[in-house]
Amino acid sequence: MFLAFLTIITCKARAQSPPDAPPAYTLHVYTDLIELPTLVLGRNDHPVRSLNPKNINIRLDGGSPFHPSGIRLEGDDPILLAILIDTQGKQSPLLTAFQNGFPAWITSSFRPQDRVSLYAMNCALFRTAYDQPPNAALLETALNSVIGSAQSDGKKGDVACQDQSGLRDYLDLIIERSYPMPGRRVVLILSDGMDDKGLLVWTDLISDAALYSVTTFGINVPDAQLFPWGGSFNDLSQRSGGLNMTTTPERVSHTLAQFIDFLRQRYILQFPMPAPINNNVHEALVTIDRSTKLIRPSQITVPITHPSTQAGPVNVPVEDRPANPNQP
Repeated sequence: MFLAFLTIITCKARAQSPPDAPPAYTLHVYTDLIELPTLVLGRNDHPVRSLNPKNINIRLDGGSPFHPSGIRLEGDDPILLAILIDTQGKQSPLLTAFQNGFPAWITSSFRPQDRVSLYAMNCALFRTAYDQPPNAALLETALNSVIGSAQSDGKKGDVACQDQSGLRDYLDLIIERSYPMPGRRVVLILSDGMDDKGLLVWTDLISDAALYSVTTFGINVPDAQLFPWGGSFNDLSQRSGGLNMTTTPERVSHTLAQFIDFLRQRYILQFPMPAPINNNVHEALVTIDRSTKLIRPSQITVPITHPSTQAGPVNVPVEDRPANPNQP
């Protein structure tokens, strides 16, 4: 989430200005514009175009609906992508296709301002790239290395797999590690759905994805083994603003390109921070006055003003800010 709106307040400064000098003014800057990335798909999973603020209604935490004050496409905003590859079980043709198509995907879909982190798991979690620019040659080496490490770890047998951590735990750790970096934070998971151990439950991941403003996407094959796991992951993806995308080895390159296109075609819904703000995680419901197949808003995390700032002589009193952002 980006916070980019400047509220300017001027007041006469009690400084040591010469008697004949014009009064000095102090500029106070407040970050109080919320930006809500929202994926909107229509027929055949194509991003919906040509929306305007009057088409869109937002409800925060079940409150009254309001229109965003502005909208734009995400476009070339920096994407901060963490990729988690699950190597448990037998070698998947999908994973082989992903490795083969990875360099071309990095070259064609990413911009210089984007960043990529690479993780793979088996009995343990491995990482070979963290917040790296999209250099296809370097990332290809890092990808093959992290997958090789995870696969070698899996060959050690049951002794190496006595750790109780599993897919949910590692995914939650990656979500938390994504938080410090500015940009549109996204986690992409390639997994066959083996989810038979772990200390966390899926609702923990849903809460943390909201807390750290991370959107999750999944890529996997349409397999019966995925159905129990897929329901939980679909819920995580839906609540965080993403999708669980099924594909085949022959179409994995198309699916990867489509995934990045979905991100760049998201609408960024902008509106002032409403009052009162009593906690930092808020759930947004977005509806659109036209036929759409799917609407996926991210959840919202907003900073809570410190009490000393709220009580300061130059702060705008919270009661002066409308609870409904459409109010004057």
